[in-house]
Amino acid sequence: MFYDYNMPVEWHQNSRMNVFDKKYWEILPEEGVQLHRMPVTADVEYLVVEGVYYVWQSTGDTTFVKKWLPALEKGLMYSMTDPVRWSKKYQLIKRAYTLDTWDFQQIPVPKDELAQKGYDLQDVLFNVNEDTPKGIMHGDNSGLYAACRQLALLHTALGNETDSKVWNHYAEIIRLRTNEVCWNGKFYKHFAIEDEPPAYNTMDQENTLGLSNTYDINRGLPTEEMAESIIQTYYNLIEETRGESFAEWFGVYPPAEPYFGTHIAGDYMNGGVITVVAGELAKAALQHGFEDYGIDIINRLIEITENNNGDLPCVFLPDGTKGRGVPDIWGQAAVASALIEGLAGVVDDGTGFDHVTLSPRWSYTDRRNLKVNVVYGPSGKSISYDYIKKDNEIIVDIHSKSSIVDCHILLPKGIDSASATSNGKSVSSNIEKIRESYYIVIEGMEGGNHQVKVNWKQ
Repeated sequence: MFYDYNMPVEWHQNSRMNVFDKKYWEILPEEGVQLHRMPVTADVEYLVVEGVYYVWQSTGDTTFVKKWLPALEKGLMYSMTDPVRWSKKYQLIKRAYTLDTWDFQQIPVPKDELAQKGYDLQDVLFNVNEDTPKGIMHGDNSGLYAACRQLALLHTALGNETDSKVWNHYAEIIRLRTNEVCWNGKFYKHFAIEDEPPAYNTMDQENTLGLSNTYDINRGLPTEEMAESIIQTYYNLIEETRGESFAEWFGVYPPAEPYFGTHIAGDYMNGGVITVVAGELAKAALQHGFEDYGIDIINRLIEITENNNGDLPCVFLPDGTKGRGVPDIWGQAAVASALIEGLAGVVDDGTGFDHVTLSPRWSYTDRRNLKVNVVYGPSGKSISYDYIKKDNEIIVDIHSKSSIVDCHILLPKGIDSASATSNGKSVSSNIEKIRESYYIVIEGMEGGNHQVKVNWKQ
């Protein structure tokens, strides 16, 4: 088990030590801090794996990986064995009935009545034990799936191929189980019920759309057909909620009425509009054949940023008023990822850009001449390209020390065939169709500089 966070010893909510089991907190007096685990959270272990993976990907530091790998494996095994976390029935991670992946439960009475009726707010919001009713939340298990894949890659980086195969095997089992248990035909249901939720939690668990659906796509959990169905569900919300909300990027939809935890309907994650969702959804849309929709989301985010003096808040009320409760950088990071991996199309399939899938999608925008440069701050490793679009030609000048570059270049609308050259020589290519979009694919270009030209007939 890992802790969620640390704070000064004198922090005012140290009353949690009087409420939570001792295993969920620790005092480090020599450092003047207290460590806490929200008992209700079920995501910390896979998030730590993700953190170590990204350190390795940006630095190539296998010494760091070797140091932390045993702890990462112990953490995932905790998630997959502890009776508070693991469902014997479904063989998936379970959690109490929170609001999607967030860290609080429904409360039995309105907040201002809790104390007079003998409830402790910290207890009813955050505490769990083996008897707390629980269900299966898809986002925990897409996170576990991705973490298993990442552990497999980390083992491969250390030359541990047998261990890599084991974690890949775990990943595929988790994926199959989650898709069977949690899919409602259009998107991942809010919770798959194991224990009946408390009577005061009246959410429609089957048909409530939660924000982790967007994470699920980008972690690779759903099939292509399922991913497209989730994106279409969000796209349909634009019309379904017109006049009700300025955007469709809800924490959950519909919200819990009249409140969930301490938040009324439309506030915070209970039906608030979240730019984390916008960023994850934009990236998913761009990568799964909804390029126009992804670009539309990014353009709306640009407008929001301009209207907020160059800043992008994370939380809004449905009427467009700025909300509170989440660091703005959470949403900004998701949007940056959508810009880099979605629109600019730079995806690092290895470490330090040693194997890159390059999928520039500028042909669906009005941009005809631009430069893209992506750099890892910790190591300075980078890849860049110049993009020029003409009437019947796209030129991509790639500048990289990568050992392998695979190009998937989005063709303009109405173009379904093209040919390609690299450094003036014809190269083998094929056309890949995703929904109504066509990409020309050139794979396995060895690292170095390449000028790729794509031509088509009007």
